[in-house]
Amino acid sequence: MGLPHEFEPEKLFCGVLYTDEAAYCRAKARLVSEYGEVDLESEAMSFSAFSDYYGYEMTGEVKRRFLSFAELVPPDKIADIKLKTNMFEAEMSVDGKRTVNLDPGLIGHGRLLLPTTKPAGHRIALRDGIYIEMTLFYSRGKWHGFPWTYRDFNSDEVQAVMTRIRRIYIQKRRTMLKNGELI
Repeated sequence: MGLPHEFEPEKLFCGVLYTDEAAYCRAKARLVSEYGEVDLESEAMSFSAFSDYYGYEMTGEVKRRFLSFAELVPPDKIADIKLKTNMFEAEMSVDGKRTVNLDPGLIGHGRLLLPTTKPAGHRIALRDGIYIEMTLFYSRGKWHGFPWTYRDFNSDEVQAVMTRIRRIYIQKRRTMLKNGELI
């Protein structure tokens, strides 16, 4: 029989969708104040090239950047993080329309998880209307998607960023193991 133990911490990242650079900067500052130092900030990439889902809400070309945070977090905190980022989105809205969309996620040793408020057959209920899905898994040196994986997360551009974030995580994890900080 296995015994329960604490979860190993994972790498928190956040995708920020925006059309206005100033809104992005405000969102980044808010995320840093809540989750600490950023150890990777991606270049801006086009989200509109993959979807016009946010076109009704944000005018102009929707761009995305990813931020990863230096401090690892327990994976059971992801519902709290998603609820908090939803609150940030609401606070930054203008006339009922979001100026940013914040998509937090976790990278573990072999997976990428994204929380959402949208139920679906492949998503697992966590709490307070938050679900979780495995969006990508890492095997044999690369990311692999599922039938439900968002188109942009299946792209080489996004997966290259996720690989960079994963490398930072793996290095931090090795250091923590060496120092006896992990289970």
